[in-house]
Amino acid sequence: MSQITSLFPRDWRNLHFTLIVFFSLLLIINVPRLNQFVSQTVVKTLYFPFFQLKNLFVEMGTISTENNLLRQKLAEANARISILQEAERENERMRSILGFEPPAGYSLLPTKVISVSYGGNRPVAAVINKGAHDSVSINQAVVNQQGLVGRIKEVMGDMSVVQLLTDPANRVAARISDTREMGIVKYRTGFGLMLDNFPVQGTIREGDQIVSSGLGGIYVAGLLIGQVEGVIRQPDEPFCEIELRPAALFSSVEEVFVLRSVNE
Repeated sequence: MSQITSLFPRDWRNLHFTLIVFFSLLLIINVPRLNQFVSQTVVKTLYFPFFQLKNLFVEMGTISTENNLLRQKLAEANARISILQEAERENERMRSILGFEPPAGYSLLPTKVISVSYGGNRPVAAVINKGAHDSVSINQAVVNQQGLVGRIKEVMGDMSVVQLLTDPANRVAARISDTREMGIVKYRTGFGLMLDNFPVQGTIREGDQIVSSGLGGIYVAGLLIGQVEGVIRQPDEPFCEIELRPAALFSSVEEVFVLRSVNE
């Protein structure tokens, strides 16, 4: 078997040598037509296939380069589209904010949320991009066009920390918008936003709006907190269990306002 396999390389070398000698002799013979035929044969059989192969590799390299450029341009186009879509969404939010008016005696300081802290599966605090250099101070109320968001808990030079209503440690003195009966809004883990300290004999029903009462000196009166979603009156219990649907969407806050007194 080894003799057979070694025979072919040797025969191929002999054949190549014979062909070279044969074509050389034909070219030496000074016959124009024969020389032309030999030249064409050599070009077609020896040069042209390699020339085509070379062109094929060059073309493949060009196609690969063009594909890379197309992929780069596609990625850049997708990035520009994403930026434009985000700008459009921000414009929509800004248009909805334009008609938002502060309570009498207060001004709105617009800010952007730059980070959010979570407690379990809910946001409990947010960092905004304004601070002491912008006259932000502790306990100022924070709102958006939907309603009350929280209060300033900590202030630094160029940023502040907002304690959201979803923090169980936060409390808001509140009242029913229509009947003016009062209670305390707080977040109860496992239940959500609740209105506590509301007597069972009080008048309340689903859909009632709950607003800040202004008592306690932190939150301005009349800020929308949410709507009553459910009322449970337990036997022999002095207070109702009242579930609220928050006005603000705490999972998607982006732009918020700090309420500042015009005297500050």
